[in-house]
Amino acid sequence: MRYKLQKIPPLISLSVEASFTLLDFMALFACLLLGVFYALFLWIFAFAILVKVFTRYDFEFSSDTFTMTQYLRIFSYVRVKRRVVPFDEIDKFLFSNFDSGQALVGRGLISKEWFTFEIVNKDKQRIQIAKTQPDELEEMDELYFELKELLSDWFNFEVEYEDLKSS
Repeated sequence: MRYKLQKIPPLISLSVEASFTLLDFMALFACLLLGVFYALFLWIFAFAILVKVFTRYDFEFSSDTFTMTQYLRIFSYVRVKRRVVPFDEIDKFLFSNFDSGQALVGRGLISKEWFTFEIVNKDKQRIQIAKTQPDELEEMDELYFELKELLSDWFNFEVEYEDLKSS
């Protein structure tokens, strides 16, 4: 996970780029290669993988208009506005491991832990900022504390963990 946090009054701008794996590139190569035979279907899937690999989420918190604007940036050139949320509709920022659980691997199900950092609205709608594996927990923790320092005047920040061994 890579992120860039900038404070240019009255905006606080956060840009989050998810990490991708060798599996993403292998799936992309297979789709492009097999797309010759099964043209349209696999090329659509290949495009979806390309978008995942080269997509970044931008969040702008404006202290002027008291709104949070989320953008989707594709290939660093195309910027699409996804949503605008007023500050009074945001309930809290939540750092948790609630997305953890069973994951299918080659020989069956294993327990996999994921850490998410998300915005929870008052109507319980969740806007995911980042989702990482335990090896990227340090960057996620750093992002959490930097955002908490900048935005704690307006929002509540919470950390919640559930025990995976009991579930």
